[in-house]
Amino acid sequence: MFISKRESLPIGLIAVGVAMALVLSLSLVVPKAGAVTIEELLAQIQALQAQLTTLQGSSSSGTATACTFTRSLFLGVRDAQVKCLQQYLNGAGYTVAASGAGSVGSETTFFGPATKAAVAKWQAANAVSPAAGYFGAISRAKYSAVASVPGTPGIPGTPAPVPAAGGLSVGLSVTTPASRSIVVGAANMPFGKWTFTAGSGAVTVNTLKFTRSGISADAEVSNAELYDVATGEYIAQYTGLGSGVLTFANSGGLFTVNAGQSKEVELRLKNSGSNNHTMVWSLNAAADVTSNATSVAGTFPMASNAMTFVSVSDPAIATLTSTAVTTGSTVNAGTMGYLAGSFTLQAANSAVLLDRIVLTQNGSIISGTDVTNIKLVTTGGTQIGSTLPNLKADGTGTFVMSPAYEIPSGQTIQVNVYADVVAGVNRTLIFNVLNLRDIQAKDKTYSVGITPSASVTMTTITVGAGTLTLTLDSSSPTGNLAPGQTNVTVAKFKVVAYGEQIKVLYIPFRIYMTPTATVLKDFTDEIDNIYLVDDAGNQIGTTITAPSAATDANGYWDDAETTDPDATFGTSSSNINYLIPANTTRIWSLKMDILSTADGTGLTANLQAGTNNYQGQISNVSTGDTSAVTANALTIASNPFTAVINSSLGVGNLTKDQQKAKIGSFMLSASSAEGINVSTITVLSSTTFPFANLFVKVNGVDFGSVTPSPAAATNHTFAGTSPVNIPIGGNVAVDVYADVLSEATNLGSAVYVKLYNASAVGATTATSQTLYGTADSAAVSTTNISGQRFTVNITGGTLTIAKDSSSPPAYQVVMGKTNQTLAIWRLTGDTVSDKSITDITVTASTSLPSINSSFSNLQFYKGGVAVTGSTAPAVASGTTGWTYTFSFANAPIVVPENGIALELRGDVASSASGGSTSNGQYIFRIESPDDVTALSSSGSLSVTVSGPNGNTGTDVNKITVLKTKLTVTSDATGILTSGHAADSNDTVAVFVFTADPAASITINTVGIKMAGATLATLTFKLIDADTNTAWGSTISAGLALGLSTTNGTPTYGTTTALFNPAFSLSAGATKRVKVQADTTGLTATTGSTNGTLLQISLNDVTSGRASVSDGTNQAMMACAAESGLAVNTCNAIGWNDGTTGSLNLEAKVLPISGPSIRY
Repeated sequence: MFISKRESLPIGLIAVGVAMALVLSLSLVVPKAGAVTIEELLAQIQALQAQLTTLQGSSSSGTATACTFTRSLFLGVRDAQVKCLQQYLNGAGYTVAASGAGSVGSETTFFGPATKAAVAKWQAANAVSPAAGYFGAISRAKYSAVASVPGTPGIPGTPAPVPAAGGLSVGLSVTTPASRSIVVGAANMPFGKWTFTAGSGAVTVNTLKFTRSGISADAEVSNAELYDVATGEYIAQYTGLGSGVLTFANSGGLFTVNAGQSKEVELRLKNSGSNNHTMVWSLNAAADVTSNATSVAGTFPMASNAMTFVSVSDPAIATLTSTAVTTGSTVNAGTMGYLAGSFTLQAANSAVLLDRIVLTQNGSIISGTDVTNIKLVTTGGTQIGSTLPNLKADGTGTFVMSPAYEIPSGQTIQVNVYADVVAGVNRTLIFNVLNLRDIQAKDKTYSVGITPSASVTMTTITVGAGTLTLTLDSSSPTGNLAPGQTNVTVAKFKVVAYGEQIKVLYIPFRIYMTPTATVLKDFTDEIDNIYLVDDAGNQIGTTITAPSAATDANGYWDDAETTDPDATFGTSSSNINYLIPANTTRIWSLKMDILSTADGTGLTANLQAGTNNYQGQISNVSTGDTSAVTANALTIASNPFTAVINSSLGVGNLTKDQQKAKIGSFMLSASSAEGINVSTITVLSSTTFPFANLFVKVNGVDFGSVTPSPAAATNHTFAGTSPVNIPIGGNVAVDVYADVLSEATNLGSAVYVKLYNASAVGATTATSQTLYGTADSAAVSTTNISGQRFTVNITGGTLTIAKDSSSPPAYQVVMGKTNQTLAIWRLTGDTVSDKSITDITVTASTSLPSINSSFSNLQFYKGGVAVTGSTAPAVASGTTGWTYTFSFANAPIVVPENGIALELRGDVASSASGGSTSNGQYIFRIESPDDVTALSSSGSLSVTVSGPNGNTGTDVNKITVLKTKLTVTSDATGILTSGHAADSNDTVAVFVFTADPAASITINTVGIKMAGATLATLTFKLIDADTNTAWGSTISAGLALGLSTTNGTPTYGTTTALFNPAFSLSAGATKRVKVQADTTGLTATTGSTNGTLLQISLNDVTSGRASVSDGTNQAMMACAAESGLAVNTCNAIGWNDGTTGSLNLEAKVLPISGPSIRY
């Protein structure tokens, strides 16, 4: 460097020498040697000092660590990735802890509150929302894209610094490929990934220059390309390679990074390297990135990892031979599922995995619209990749195989391209595999990329004229027509124009009518005003006011009649010129009037096949014929108004004095031809008619007035205030009601009403309608339709009462509990009528004389809903029970034929009230038939009650009232049930004892049973799980089960034992107790031979003696006298509630079993 003026330099200049060296090492550009003034030099030094200050400041918080995150991290997680996260946060200035765990150098694998707080700060600073401290997928993506990790050049995990406004930052991606071996000749191999992040404005990158290093040469690069990591899409191919510099350039832009966003770009190569050569590619300086950004920031150089080339020969790298297959060269627009191209792929040396195929359409059709639903299907019928609805505007379509599609070595597959050709008349369709990169495949053996042998140009296809398709529309009418109907639709056709706008020249059709007589050739008596309309509101052609009066064929009117007019809209010489736009669907509706004089019984409308009767408006050629389409056959209903007995109401029962009894039901129906408006309904009463207040309802609504005193054998007509409408194809229910006279007698099963007639008109035609019977097609006024048969009963029938199957089993209830289920009874009626219960008396039978009633606020429930009624207080019943009387006079309980469940609930008096007796046992019952008063629900007839018999006929299960309650459960947590290892202190069961919050309890005895297979004598102990010592007063040495004993005659229960813990359990407290045994003598499972199976349960046990492990003999039980060792059954758990002793658990919970253990 030359200084033009000799002046002494400031002493401070010496201090920046290191800074100059450092900055120069970071590729800062200094002017070449030449004349510079001292002022210029000082300005440069000041700039260097500022950069040094910046560098010192950025490193003051430590060096951030590069991490690879593969999972979500959150509060409570322990993972090695947490430690790396803490190291990164500490290095990036988001301190986890100032000292101790989590501080610099003391990072841990635990994600605690301090880590969460540091993550939240980092998230807030990097616009991650919500900034809640949860390091999930969003945070991992942000870390990969923008986390500022000033790593060492060339080491993966050196993300770009935050770009300046309008700037661009570049960094090596944390997911850049690791070093690996690459087979010589492999293609499409990822070498490195770089992240480009834009500042406040979008940035377009025009040039990238990568510099090669390692033991390699330029000649070892066969091809190089850039890909978008997020989409897998191709970006660009290299434009230059020389002197170790690989250039990608495009003046219009290689790619664009949106403002505030990041884009990852991957460099992929095909190599022709030499064995053991290595290759690295790096962006060495900001100048290697050309863009429209105001600045480019990054820690340069940033290099990929080194890849090593290896040669292989056994097998050699796979090859993939691609060959085009000739297909058809013409297609009409509108052809669906057309074979638009085909090619073969042959694998050799190794199996090949297909990952992606890109097709390019470069014919003259409009790629984005003229061809749709493109798919690839092998000749074997396997679809590879998904169906593409459309191609991109540039003609490309990408098919991704997930999972990859395998072509075995030595085999060939044929890939067929199918598509819907919807437009493009007079244009060409050409599918290509345009570039070798468009087939991405891998050698399965070496997992390296390969390219096909050649690009593929498939057959050039010319798109011909459009097509017109005609089919019957799914909404085309079915069912009936009615004489007198006008503008009725008899057929609907679906018409689709494919490929181009279509002009329809004429439309021939045919009408077939089923004749009722021998000859039907005069159609003028049957139909008129025939016309065709579309769903866009257009009439097609002109209306044919009258058909032929003398058709050539019996029952047919078509487009070639001798006597005009023909059945056609337009002709070949007189066109209608109806237009349908390209790729448009129209619905044509054929309409006409059905004359009231029509005597045909059926009608079918068809479209006849046309000849050269439509024309493409682009191709301008007649493309042929419209197809023939047959519509649904319709019935011309001569009896559109019909009646039938209502089958949903069967033979029934009535009772004398019954009010508003249904005595008949009928259905009136309209055909699908038109609706019916009914004005009057007439019914005929029977010759003996014991009824008053006769009336009719239609669909549950009153129709007409009540006839107070209907005479027998008389027509009774009911007229509604307005007609009742029966919709097209619908029906209404006509129900006849009356009050049964008190003097009615049982006449057996009889019909009391018949449907005689109804007056009505058609809802559309307003023509008078005759009511016909569906069974005989005769006028109802002539034949009448009999109603249902009913029996008038003069007694109320029988009500049966029994215990319901859902009534709870015997149980214990604690004093003070409310809303307890005391009993559930099943009440069943019969066919005579529903039963109405007005009074019930319930007895609570007790176990002891003169004990408290214990229960109050008794209430009946039906279907879970409280039954309204009054309840009398408990009254003592003799010396061993209490009675409760219920009255339902204002709202009787109704019992239908199929019955109800009637539940009784009540409250238990509290201990403090003195209203309950501990260990009082109660059985609720309905003692006598006289305790239930019931009448027929529709009258005042008495009902016979069956079931209560003064003893146990309606007894439910016993309820025991206690001051408190003991609950015991088994807990198998942590006990291995298969392959269980024997041990001298083996825990084989755990039982949990819980006292009800009402009061404390004392557990006196615990009875256990041993069961299983291949058992031996075992000594059992009960161990307090909290203290790990003998539980309560139980024998600490344990009791042996499985011994043969001669103490007493006979020998007693050697697999049962009774322990005596005498343990007090506080109110609401819980105690866990382990059952332990020395199981070292048991047999272990070996191979297919099962070892010992052991299961311990709590249950009632049999008295006897057992040996104690200290060698003494002791009685197993304390619940029976020693004298003579009489055989007794002892409680599973002997406990007391402070008032009553010798209590057991509820029978319904026994036995309580531990896990079944296999050794």
